[in-house]
Amino acid sequence: MWKGLKEFLFYQRPEKVGAWTLKSKSSDTAGPSSTSASGIPEKLSFSRVINRETCFPCRLDDFMNYLTYVERNSENLRFYLWFRKYIQIFDALSENEKSLSPIWESPFLKDKTKPKADLAVAEEKGAVEIDPSGQPFRSEVDRITQMFLAPLSPFELNLSGRDRKEVLTALSTTTHPSAFKSVLPQVETSLRQQSHPNFVRYALSTANHGRVAAMRWGGFILILVAIALAVGLSLGKVPKAVRVGVPTFALFFGVASVLDGQRSVCLVLLSLGLRDRFAWEKDTDCMCDSQVVECDLEKASTISFDLFDGPIPRDEDREAIIQKFEKRNVISHLLFGWSTLGGIDPEVRRVQKLIVMQNIAISLAFTIVLGIILTVAPSGNMY
Repeated sequence: MWKGLKEFLFYQRPEKVGAWTLKSKSSDTAGPSSTSASGIPEKLSFSRVINRETCFPCRLDDFMNYLTYVERNSENLRFYLWFRKYIQIFDALSENEKSLSPIWESPFLKDKTKPKADLAVAEEKGAVEIDPSGQPFRSEVDRITQMFLAPLSPFELNLSGRDRKEVLTALSTTTHPSAFKSVLPQVETSLRQQSHPNFVRYALSTANHGRVAAMRWGGFILILVAIALAVGLSLGKVPKAVRVGVPTFALFFGVASVLDGQRSVCLVLLSLGLRDRFAWEKDTDCMCDSQVVECDLEKASTISFDLFDGPIPRDEDREAIIQKFEKRNVISHLLFGWSTLGGIDPEVRRVQKLIVMQNIAISLAFTIVLGIILTVAPSGNMY
C-alpha cells in the first residue's frame, strides 16, 4: 500500500534526454541506469522491449518506428539488434571456424610499455599470419562496416575519429565479436539512457501536439477566467454558493487541462477509451484486447530487423502516412485521428491513469485552496 501511495505522490514520467544530458549522465554512472529512478516502469524496461516482452505501443517495432520517424536516429538500435544476433550465430560456429577469427586485443592496451616500432612489427606479423578473407562471416562484416562504420555510410554511427579508426583496424584483422568492443558500449549507453527514456515518454502520451497545445492554452484561459470570476463575484451581491462554486469549477478544469497538456495525457480521451494516433501508425499496428490479455508476444512484435537477409527495406506506406499526417491543421488534429485504447499494453494504460489521477489531485488541491479563500472572504456588496 505504501509503495502505491509513494508512486502516486512522487511518480514523474521520463524526462526528455538530450545529447548534453546524456553526456553528463554517462560521466556520473558507469553502467546502465536504474529504470525505476528515471520514471520508467520495470515492465517497460529496455531489456523487456528488446526481448519483445511488451505490447503496443512499447513493442520493439514501435521503438524502431519512433527512432526512425521521430528522432531520425535509428542506427544505434539497428546496429545493436544486428550485433545481438551476430553474437549468437558466431557462438554457434565450431571451434575450428572460431580459431580463424581470434579475439581482438588492441595493441595499445596489450602492452603500453613497448616502443611504437615494436608494436608496428607485431601488427605487421599478425597480418601476415592470418588471412582475413577466409574468416567466417567476412562478407557480412564487410557489409556492416559499409552500412554503419564507414564515413558517410547510410546508417553511420556517431563515433569519434579514434574509435572509428580502432574498430576499422580491428575488423580488418578479425571478425570476432570482440572487434566491436570499442563501439558497443557507446551504442548501448545511448539506447538505454537517451533513446529508450524518450521513447517511453512518447509512448505514454495519449494526445498529439495539436491537442497538447489546445489543452495548454485552453487551460491557461480557464485559469484567467476563474481568477476574474473570483474577483468579480466577490465584489458583488452574489450568493456564496455561486461565488465559491463557479470560480473553483473553472479553476479545477483549467489547472487539470494545463497539467494534462504539460504531460501529454488527455483526461477526456482517456475517459472515453480513446487516444490520438501516432504519425506513423497503421491500422494493423494495434492488437485487440484478447491478444494483450493472452500476451501473444509473437503477434505483438512482427517487424523483422534481420540484417543478414539483405538491405533494410523502406516502408513506403508509413512514409505516405507521415506526409499526410504532417499536412493536417490543428482542427483536424483535435477532431479527427484518434483510435480506441484497445490493445494498449496494460502497464502503459496503468501509468496513463496514474498520471491523470495525479493531475486531478493537484487540480483539486488548488480548487480547495481557492474555495477556502472565497468562503472566508466577505462579500463586497458593491453591486
